[in-house]
Amino acid sequence: MKILKVLSKIIIVLIVIAGLFVGTLTLFEYRPDDLENIEITNNQDLTINMNEVYQIMTFNIGYAGLGEDEDFVMDGGQKGRPDSLSVVQDYFDGIQSILTNNPSDFYLLQEVDQKARRSYNLNQVDGISQTLGDDYSSQYALNFKSIFVPFPLSLTDYIGSVESGIQTLTKFEGVTSERHQFPGAFSWPLRVANLKRAMMVSTFDISGSDKQLIIVNLHMSAYDSDGSLRDQEMNYLKTFLEEQEVLGNYVVVGGDFNQTFPQADGLYPVNSDFYEAYTIEDSFIPSGYRFEVDLSEPTCRLLNQPYEKDSELTQYYLIDGFIVSDNIELSEISTEVMQGVMTINHEFLYSDHNPVIMKFKLID
Repeated sequence: MKILKVLSKIIIVLIVIAGLFVGTLTLFEYRPDDLENIEITNNQDLTINMNEVYQIMTFNIGYAGLGEDEDFVMDGGQKGRPDSLSVVQDYFDGIQSILTNNPSDFYLLQEVDQKARRSYNLNQVDGISQTLGDDYSSQYALNFKSIFVPFPLSLTDYIGSVESGIQTLTKFEGVTSERHQFPGAFSWPLRVANLKRAMMVSTFDISGSDKQLIIVNLHMSAYDSDGSLRDQEMNYLKTFLEEQEVLGNYVVVGGDFNQTFPQADGLYPVNSDFYEAYTIEDSFIPSGYRFEVDLSEPTCRLLNQPYEKDSELTQYYLIDGFIVSDNIELSEISTEVMQGVMTINHEFLYSDHNPVIMKFKLID
């Protein structure tokens, strides 16, 4: 009987501790407004011109923690974070070299940590701004903020505290920048330590035009088993695009859609044991817009294991790219690359995503 009483007390204490823990996370849960103004740091004074060629890059940098030697527990791997700060710094140095070696007028970056245990508190937002220099402004919107993420269940490898988000950098003068909270969320209590998916909308005036250029940086939901979150997010995006079409604005949407583009359906067949990036339905893109992607290279790999290019257990995806309005025309990347979109295949050295660049111009 004494043993049963002791066990009962232990169980009660554990339940109370768990309740206090979840209650604390709930109390401090990140609850962004549906629409928030974002500060434009170091705003520039250059203006967008019609019929001038611009380059834009989208790149999910994986918080400089998901390079070639990494796996991740949510993808079937084991780890919650890299082994050391030096590993993160090496990945981050490689990511920054990709940015500087492919100079662009706009950078749309996802999974950029401002302060997070998983990346050893390396401030990547400031680091990227400093690397690109004074010729670029920076806009940063949080989409993942938690005082503690208790996953994976480990005494050393847990994710812990996180402040992470999406960052847009550009050479041009921004009029406004806004964070749009996507509808939908995971149920409580999973919601309290999870991402709050969003898109950041940057607005630019166009010289000699009463229309504006709208650049959208987004990172959509993953691990959404029934697709309900993705459907809500895509419907929100569709409504936004329709509103911009009525205004006659020029629109470029770039980022990590966490969904397969329609043109890439079946290009990388998915093992039934792996995560499936469902194909975007054609009905989600309104008239007046089109997808622009490079089908020649994958843009993402599954983190079930460290990268092995030719392994049967290496799963690829094509989930990073662009949506553009029909008043935007693509230009050749180079004399060797005649198409207007190109995936930079860096063999997943520094991130689980490949960057994608696009050259475009605004036409009358």
